[in-house]
Amino acid sequence: MSALAPNKLNGLHGDVYLLLVAVLCLLAAGAQAEEALPESWVADAYIEMRTQPGRGYPVFYVAERGERIELVRQRTDWIKVRNARGIEGWVHVDAIGRTVDAGGEALALSSPDLDAFTRRKWEFGILVGDYGDTDALGGYVGWHFTRNLSLELAATENFGDASDGRMVTANITHQMFPDTRYSPFLTIGWGVRETSPRSTLVETEDRTDNTASIGAGLRIHLYKRLFLRLQYKHYAVMTDRDDDEEVDEWKIGISAFY
Repeated sequence: MSALAPNKLNGLHGDVYLLLVAVLCLLAAGAQAEEALPESWVADAYIEMRTQPGRGYPVFYVAERGERIELVRQRTDWIKVRNARGIEGWVHVDAIGRTVDAGGEALALSSPDLDAFTRRKWEFGILVGDYGDTDALGGYVGWHFTRNLSLELAATENFGDASDGRMVTANITHQMFPDTRYSPFLTIGWGVRETSPRSTLVETEDRTDNTASIGAGLRIHLYKRLFLRLQYKHYAVMTDRDDDEEVDEWKIGISAFY
């Protein structure tokens, strides 16, 4: 019999949605990631400052050679800067290469790239796919406590003709080649699954079961802070019936990292 009673997991449905919403918010935050930066001096003839981060916004101020600018924060390819008079604007990251630091050295900045991907500490994403021939939607948050190992909390909801289900799992993931753009991984996990039958002919009850899983997957760095994640998992659902259930799951999704 399942080690966890259903009344201990009445909030599982809400927990799945809360995690999915949290992951969506984190993905949005990752796209707008900002980092604290130093100050520099304009070494070229001038650099252009725009009202907002994007080439489509107008240039409203030109910082000339020798002018000191404070680099406030970075948002993808754009740097927010402030001059000595307090004027603030956005400069493309390439233009920062035409400034120098306090030691007179060229100040080169770059967008999050493959090197940052290999050194990430946090990642999170949304995935869609198939769980036992039903449509599945899931989200996860992962923390890399070594270059090769990470701890992940994941939530999945699936929608079938006979029943719907919700699942929350904790997983340990091993990344074999952390320094490559194409990074395969293995994963093992444990969790709790709640199944809600759709039957309308007879009264049925939701059931809650423990699960264990093993799997493998591939991370592919795409662009800046984004990467593609593909994964397969095999679940053993430990029911209170004579036989446990075995289910295969396939997913694909977009993730972001810090």
